[in-house]
Parts: sequence; C-alpha cells; structure tokens
Amino acid sequence: MNLYSMHNIAIISYNYDKYSETFIHNLVKHLPFRSHYLYGGELPEYDGNRQKFLSEKGFDKVIIALKEWVGVSRYTQHQQAVEKYLLKHEIKAIHANYAITAFPLMDICLRNNIPLIVHFRGWTAYRSTTLEKYRKDYDHLFDMAKAVVCVSHDMKKQLMSLGCPENKIQIIPSGANTEIFTYSDHSANPPVFLSAGRFCDTKNPHLSILAFSKALKQIPEAKLIMVGGDENLLCACVSLCKALKVEDKVIFKGVVTQQEIFELMKNSLAYVQHSAVTILNEKEGTPNSVMEACSSGLVVIATRHAGIMDVIIEEETGLLCNEFDVDAMAANMVRVAKDRALANKMGMQASKRVGEHFTMKQCIEKLSAVIEQAISK
Repeated sequence: MNLYSMHNIAIISYNYDKYSETFIHNLVKHLPFRSHYLYGGELPEYDGNRQKFLSEKGFDKVIIALKEWVGVSRYTQHQQAVEKYLLKHEIKAIHANYAITAFPLMDICLRNNIPLIVHFRGWTAYRSTTLEKYRKDYDHLFDMAKAVVCVSHDMKKQLMSLGCPENKIQIIPSGANTEIFTYSDHSANPPVFLSAGRFCDTKNPHLSILAFSKALKQIPEAKLIMVGGDENLLCACVSLCKALKVEDKVIFKGVVTQQEIFELMKNSLAYVQHSAVTILNEKEGTPNSVMEACSSGLVVIATRHAGIMDVIIEEETGLLCNEFDVDAMAANMVRVAKDRALANKMGMQASKRVGEHFTMKQCIEKLSAVIEQAISK
C-alpha cells in the first residue's frame, strides 16, 4: 500500500466546481491521500460529504439561534463545526487553496497540531486591497504554515517581500494534463489564433482583440477564437469587436471542456494571451492554458508577465512582448502566420519543455512530497 494513502487530508477551496479551476479538481482526484474536499467561501460551507457544516434543517436552525442568543456567534459555531469534522475524520494535514481559505483555519490547526499548507495561485499573492485588508493574517500565516506553495518565480519574490521565509516556499506550477493535451504539428493549419481564459482584468482579452485587429491588415484570412467565462469584460469585448468591424473574425465560444479546448487547439495555428498587471497590482500565476497550449504543440504568443516567463523561452518555445504593447503582439501573430517552419519548430520545442518541466503528474508528485513531509514533521 502507498504510505500516502494511509493519511486523511483536507483540501480547501473557495469554490466547488468553478470551470477555470481544473488544477484544484485534479488535486482532489489525483493526490495519493484520502482527500476530503471542503469548499464554499473563506471558511468552507460544505464538508467532504457535500453537507453544510451548519444545517438549516428543522431543529438544527433552532439550535443555531439559541446559541446565538447566549452569545455564541454563527461564525464561531461554523468554525466549531469545521473543527469537529477535522478531528472526527482524523485529518493529518490541510491544503488550503488561496490564502483567504487558510486564514479561518489557522487557530484550529494550531490548537490541534494539524499542519497547514497554503497554496498561492494568483490574486491573494498580489491584489493590493486583499493584502491591505488581511495584513496581520498574512503575518500570522507565514509564521505558522508548515509550507507555502506558489506557482512561479515572480510569485516567490512577491511572497518573500510580504515577509514569508524563503525556506518555507516551494514553487510548484499546476502543470498540463499531457494525457489530454498531446502534441501535434500545427504548422499546416489555417491562421486561427486561440485564446482560452476568463474574461477578466489580468488576462486582458480586449488587448488580444486589439492586437488581432492590427494583424488582420496583413493576414485578412485570419480568425480569433476566444474561450472562457465572463468576469466583467465579455460584453466590452463583444462591443469592441463591433467597433473595430471584426465581429465576423472573432468567435466567442463561452465555457467549454478541456477536451473541447484541446480540439480547438489541434485546429489552431497559435495561442495568444495578453496578461498584464492590473491597477490593483494583481498578476497571473502560471496560466494552465499556456502550459496546455505548449503541450499541444502550439506556439504561444503572449506577454512578459509573471509565470508565463517561467514556461516560455523567448524565440525558442514562444514569442513574448511587453505588457500593453499590442503592436508587438500583432507583429508576432503575423510572423507566425507567415513563417510556418518557425511555428513547427517552436511548437515542438514548447511541447518538449512542458513534458520535461510542467506536467500535472510532476505537480502531483511534488505537492504530495510537501504534504507528506509536513505530516511527518
């Protein structure tokens, strides 16, 4: 028997089944422990059986109200229910995704000697308003956490600047599922550019559209396919396409499955993403879509941003430009469309690099070792 499988661990997530968080779903599915998935808000609302920690059914609701009447707040009752669950199921370690899900569990972990591993993935490492709001919690977390996992070298520097000891930090990108995103040669494909990601500020889909509209002047047969759910920018992007008179060239696919994304990748020429720092200093982690595109053999055309620079070696496995430089991104699109030998060469090298350094399997193995070490200590 695998020694890991003897341990019960809790995996904490703010969301349950958010389409863009396949990296968390994969941990629940593949980490070699008996995983209890607790989710729903900063303090998890649902337990590993998908039951609410605080039931609203029948007499349970009366009990909650009575306790509130004698001075035990609903939040305290909620924390007590979570703690009771952790002890009942003999949880040996907690893996909290995003810092805000770790904060409510810190004192529970200290009281019961349960090692806490916090996994930073993006916004809770950078967003200025979040860092200001939880300043004292970050200090406490960095002091008591057994391990701090992040997904890029840029994020490691950021966490150290916030006061996290370097010896606690492990860089573990989520990695591409290489069983789904398999290599193929895209160099004979028509000039179809693919963008897959949330319509949000860090990914700047509107800037990818602006760059594409400029590239169209030299490659009028090109198309841009955009995949992802709306996080406040989809309507603006649709309006921008109309204003630029490219609505017949840009196709919005909405949310699709990983297998559907792979099929779109297989029929595209290149992958584009214009990630950039927001006005709140928020950055990406290491985007899974970039690693998946590379694994599939697509040339990635992106920006010199955070974890993207860990994956892409410029002029070898992809083409990068400065943030907000839509002219340079457009030029890179044209370059790939007109130089198919370059597309083939870079796609092959990108797939090889991901296979060697950025696979989901490697992520699972590294994170398993971090959790096991935290338990053994």
